[in-house]
Amino acid sequence: MLPDEVQAAAEHSDVEPVPATGEIPTIETEAGEVPPASAPPVTGEHDPFWGYTDLALVLGILIGFVVAMIGAVGALAFFYPKLRTDPTPLLIPTQIALYAFVYLSFWLDFKTRYNKPVLRSLGWKPARINLFLCAGGGVVLAFAISAIAAALHTPTIASPFDKLTSSAVSTVLFGIMAVVLGPFFEELFFRGFIQPLLSRTFGVIAGILLTALLFGGLHAPEYSWAWQYAVAVSLAGAVFGWLRAKTNSIIPSTVMHGCFNAVSLFALAFKHTSS
Repeated sequence: MLPDEVQAAAEHSDVEPVPATGEIPTIETEAGEVPPASAPPVTGEHDPFWGYTDLALVLGILIGFVVAMIGAVGALAFFYPKLRTDPTPLLIPTQIALYAFVYLSFWLDFKTRYNKPVLRSLGWKPARINLFLCAGGGVVLAFAISAIAAALHTPTIASPFDKLTSSAVSTVLFGIMAVVLGPFFEELFFRGFIQPLLSRTFGVIAGILLTALLFGGLHAPEYSWAWQYAVAVSLAGAVFGWLRAKTNSIIPSTVMHGCFNAVSLFALAFKHTSS
């Protein structure tokens, strides 16, 4: 067909042309205009499918697991009295068990109520950002937070994890937990689960800050409730949260978190080798 014939055929056709603006055409019904069935659903970054009922369920399941774990630890301490005065051997196993309970709590809730996968639902998906840049950012952040902590006159407090870097074997085990497992499960819970829910309710910035405060507060017992440590950890959590909101993924924040912890681990190990 020649161009003129094509134009003439279009003018005499009863079929309405598809608009060239990229808009999805609508179908007119008695109830009004509705998009066609083939139109993709509209989803938002800060619109998770779970709600506060799921938050209560996950926390309830997790608390039940923790109570059972405390009972098991008490039984061990009863049969092995040395653990009452030095519970250090139990720190890593109980921490790993806690992380496993966190994942199991998500799995029970998401699979039972929504039949959804845990990791991808919570943001474990590829992001368009250089992960080496995130790793370097974690190192820089560690030094920046350390400088802020010094400016706040943060007291020197013996952490229960200090004893875990007293030998090569314990340092390696603690390193795996602090650099790999800890960042992964903490980002899964805080930036993957809590932050999107709070952001949907209060807005992105408030969601980031509230999650960061919760993150810092729950780390406070490790440092004898010194407020300077809670502030420092909260600031780091705010940066992790910003990265999660910016990339819509927890992979970059997990990488940054792991490298942030690695700097602290190296500093702790260096302190023990030099003393």
